[in-house]
Amino acid sequence: MRIPFLFLLLLFSSFQTVEAQVTLSQARSNYLSIATDECKALELSKMFEKKQPSDALLKAYYGASSAAAPACLSNPMDKLKYFRKGKDLLDESVKQQPAQVEIRFLRFATQTKAPSFLGYNDNLEEDKRIILKHFAAYARTDGNAMMSKHIARFMIVSGQLSNSEKSTLNSVEK
Repeated sequence: MRIPFLFLLLLFSSFQTVEAQVTLSQARSNYLSIATDECKALELSKMFEKKQPSDALLKAYYGASSAAAPACLSNPMDKLKYFRKGKDLLDESVKQQPAQVEIRFLRFATQTKAPSFLGYNDNLEEDKRIILKHFAAYARTDGNAMMSKHIARFMIVSGQLSNSEKSTLNSVEK
């Protein structure tokens, strides 16, 4: 009788320690809040560390938040570690789903914000091209309305688009 009781106790306690996966809605919301509080990036990265995502889009959010986390760190080695982890996760996500607009946007945004001395800006044109090519379909997909407006706004003010490229996205922002 004692062994089944211990087994049930261990089983129950293991269910309580399982961490929930960060949802896409949580990832989007927390990522967008980085604009007003840079330290939200570190918080989001730590949320993902508890249960690392296998989904390419969530992995991209993990990468983007990790790459932005150094703004809230003081140790230069930690800053570099987080940035490199983020860069690797973003590049891995792009390889998993190369035509996914949101993944390309997260890498594009990270590369436009990354300090030039880090040398992480080689994919801006490629990401921009993929985003512009697939943006209309992405924006029409259920659940993407809020994010598509954010992507359009960010890209328009990024300084990376021509006037004709801006006009392509401008209609979505309104």
